[in-house]
Parts: sequence; structure tokens; C-alpha cells
Amino acid sequence: MAVNLEAYDTTVTEGDKAIERPTKLHGRRMIYTGEKEITRANVVQVLEKAYAIHCLNRREIIYLQNYEKGLQPIQNRTKTYNDYVLNKIVVNIANEIVTFKSSEFAGEPIQYVSRRGNSGVENEDKDVPKKISRINDMMLSEDKQAWDYELAYSMFTCGVAYRLAWHDKGNGPVADYLDEAPFELAVPDVENTFMVRYRDVKKTKAMGVTYVTKDDPKGEMEFTVYTPNVTYTITGMPSKGTGKGGLKITNEVKHNFGMVSLIEYPCNPDRIGAFEIVIDLLDAISTTLSNQEDGIEQFIQALMVFDGIDISRNDFLSLKDLGAIKLPPAPAGSSGSGRKLYYLTEQLDQSQTNSLVNNMKQIVLEIVGMPSQGNASTGDSSNNGAVIMRNGWWHAEGRAMQTQNMWKRSETELLKIILKICNDTNELTGLKISDLEPRFWRQSYEDLLVKTQSFATLRAAGMPAVQAFKFSHLSRDPESDAIMYDEYQEKLAEELDRMNGIGGDGDELPLNEDNTVNPESAEGIQAQVEGEEEPPKQTDSEGKKGQVAQCPVCGRKFIKKESNQIYDSLSCANRGRRSTPRYGG
Repeated sequence: MAVNLEAYDTTVTEGDKAIERPTKLHGRRMIYTGEKEITRANVVQVLEKAYAIHCLNRREIIYLQNYEKGLQPIQNRTKTYNDYVLNKIVVNIANEIVTFKSSEFAGEPIQYVSRRGNSGVENEDKDVPKKISRINDMMLSEDKQAWDYELAYSMFTCGVAYRLAWHDKGNGPVADYLDEAPFELAVPDVENTFMVRYRDVKKTKAMGVTYVTKDDPKGEMEFTVYTPNVTYTITGMPSKGTGKGGLKITNEVKHNFGMVSLIEYPCNPDRIGAFEIVIDLLDAISTTLSNQEDGIEQFIQALMVFDGIDISRNDFLSLKDLGAIKLPPAPAGSSGSGRKLYYLTEQLDQSQTNSLVNNMKQIVLEIVGMPSQGNASTGDSSNNGAVIMRNGWWHAEGRAMQTQNMWKRSETELLKIILKICNDTNELTGLKISDLEPRFWRQSYEDLLVKTQSFATLRAAGMPAVQAFKFSHLSRDPESDAIMYDEYQEKLAEELDRMNGIGGDGDELPLNEDNTVNPESAEGIQAQVEGEEEPPKQTDSEGKKGQVAQCPVCGRKFIKKESNQIYDSLSCANRGRRSTPRYGG
């Protein structure tokens, strides 16, 4: 079943006007070169060979992009019989898969967080959290969240996507003022981009390539080739082994990145799209539903059979207009039972068809790792964890973790370029790759109460605030929130010290804001015992925090820090518990 891609995609070049599905869809091919180094002398030759392999990938990429948009083989469906009833229904589950996975993976901003926090490592830079927060601000100014989503969408559709980073040279003081980042980010079209690697054990990147077709009568192409130290601009037409055309270097710019600034983001090790492995099932679902609609339409448009009845054309047309027919009298001596008037129908079993479609769709969701949406009961008492396990959300999370690990490797390459640019421009220095890592925000179905309790438990165990925010998933920007949290804690500690009289010269009695003696100080306690001054209640008389109480062990008066506080100190509490008899003697 052929699909005319050219009618929907005007960017298809002369060599890519294939209208049939590629015979094999098993992921995108990796492109290698046998050269030891890319130089001006061999870059054109390497580009020619690599482009020929890229054209095979490009044909598959364009097919998958159009398939996800709804241009699917069912639209070229044909029938041998009864072709007057021909429905072509596209059940675009491919779009559903790509949209779900992209939204789940990159719907929330992917933030950079500290890998250590305040870990106490000797000679550790204490400004790392602030520097990481600065990196996040730069990424925000470059709309990285939107770029991430666009990149994820292409990655889940085509199996691979690309990102480009380069120096932001600026266009004057106004542009410098508005632009907070010394770099630029972009996501080039995946069908016009490819990566070439060396044939070594690490599959080291040799060069990255993007290209466009010029808007001129010749239709020449302009390639931009990114190597670790040089960026080449090459124009012309690839020969593709025909000996015609030719490419030539038109520009050459040196840089000091020391790495290829084009980063490749594979969806998985096989570089296969999210719906590519179930594309045959998706076609079968569309075909089944189209046949089901044909059966319904053919039942409605059934033929009328005149068995043993002679009727003229005019009488039949009158029948259609009036909706009724008068049969002629039976011949003399016959019973007339041999004459019949009925519709020729054979109705499709709708229940079996629906069951088949539902089964196929469930298989698709299980293979691609998506949660079930319509079969689970919502009226039971299952908690979040049970629903997550039962409805397949845990399976979806496992697939997202697989993609996340692949993404982190590519994101590390991006960070190397970004930190290099920031260091060269003195925008941000001293930050290392080992200081930070990307944090992905998913699992928004967790209760806020669980997150806050987890945060409090981690803090009570002595974990730094930035790490507690990160592991409890309470904050979407742990670095910034940890800085605010620490500042608040410092102010709170200073206020408590002031109230307790810590830090003064000791010549005057520690006072409260209303100039009364602080009841928690030694002088205040003595004043309470002697009755010189009745300590004020910090709140009302209903036993809330701040009420004055007397310790049953030491007899001293104190201000309650909690409404259920009984003892003045921990030592009094231990003595009081030991002196209290247990139940049963």
C-alpha cells in the first residue's frame, strides 16, 4: 500500500521521492568512517560516503514523521468487490504514543541539580549550588524547556534527534543586555542532520553534519560540517556515486571546543522510534475498524431481492419514492408462497470485532510501555502505589528510565560545551561536570503529604537540604529552593539566639520585644521562681505553642515549644519517664 509522501512533504529531494514504505524499519543506521582524522583534505570525500547512507535513514525518518501525522497506508486502501463502500479510517495511535512519551519525559523542565550538596568534602566549592542555579537561569533564557520537548518529540518519532550549541557573539549592547547566556541552542531538523563516527571501541564522533537546500534554480545544497576544531561550509550537489555534481569547501572557521558541537540524542541503543516496533499492529487496527465501518454501511445500503416477483423499472422507482410496494395477485391455482421480497444482508459481528480491536490495542500499549487508560476500576480503595503497579504506570516509568539514561549521556556532552563557553567568556568559572547532573521531573501522581514527610525525615537524618529536596521530589528546582531554605534557617537561628540572649555582652538581662525578662534565660527563670515577673503568654490560653508551664521534675517554669510539651529539658523528660510506673505495675 503506497503513500504519496511528496504530496505532503515538499522538502523531499529528488533522490527521496519513494512513496512505498521502507521494507525494513529496525532503527536508524549508524554511519562510520575509516579515516583516523577529519581534515580539509578528506572532509569532502567522507561527507560524500556518509550522505549516501544518510539518505537511507532519511527515507525512513520522513516516512515515520508523516505516519505520526496521520499519513498512513490505510489511506491508499483498495477493495476488489463492493468498492463503492470503501472507508479509510486512520486510528492514529502513533500520535498518541509519541505525545504521551514526550509529555511524560519532557513535559516538565529538565533542571540541573548538584550531585553532592553540602557534602563536607575538603576544598569543595561552597558556591556550587549558586553556580548551578545560574546555569538553570541561562537555560531558561535560551528556552531550553521548549527545545527539550521538541527534541524529545523528534526522538520518540524517529528514534534519534540532535541538538546544536555554539557561541553567542551578540549584536550590540541591547542584545547583550537581553540575552543572559553566552551560548545559543537549537534543534536542527532530524531528516537533514546526521553524525559520522570513527571505527574505534568508543565510537568516537568524527563529525556532525546539517544541511539545507538552497532556494536557487540549481537547487544546490549547503552542508555545515562540525569537527572538534574546525567548522566547514561545503556547497554543491552530492554525486551519490554517479560521478555528476560535486562538493567544494566554501568556508572554514576554527574554534577551540575540542569536541563536536552537534550532540546526538538516541531514543535507545537500537535507535528505534517509540511506535516503530508496533507499526504492523497499528496498520491492522486501522484496517479492522475500516472494515467494520464498511460492514455497517453495507448493511444500511443492502440490496433488495425480488424472489419470484416481476417488477418494472418504474414500479421500482416508485417503491423507492413511496417506501412501500404492492405485490401482484398470485396466479390462479397457486398458493403464492414462492414469492419473496427481502434485503440481501450479512451483518458483521460487532462484538467480536470490538474485542479484536481492544486486544490489539492492549498489546500495543504493553509493547511500547504505556499505561492502560480504560479498563481499570476507579471506585476501589487502592492507594496510589497499587494503581501505579496495576495500570502499567510502573512499566511506563521503567521505559522512561531507559530513555533517561541515554539522554544523560548526551546531556553530559552538551554540558561540556556549555561550561567551556561559560569559562572562556568568564560568565561562570570553576564548575565541573561532576558537580551537577540533569534532574527529570515525573511521577507527579505522588501525594504532597508523602513528599513533605520524606523531606522532613531526610532532614532529621542529617541530609543537606539540597539533597533532601532532590530525593523527596518536593521541589522542581532543588538548588534555588535549598538556598532559600538555608537562608531562612539562618535567620530563624539568629532570631532564636536573640530571644535566648546568646551573643550579647552579658551586662544586661536578655529581654523580649516588650522589654520583659526572657523566661527561657537563667535570669528569667530566677525571676519566675521568685515571682518578680509573670512571663507573658506568647499565644492564647488554649494550650497552643508559647504557653507558660511548670516542669514536674525540676519545678522550673518554661515556655512550651509544642502544645503537648510537659518537661523543661530532655534530661527532665528521661527522669520523668523512668519514674512513671508502667501499665500493669
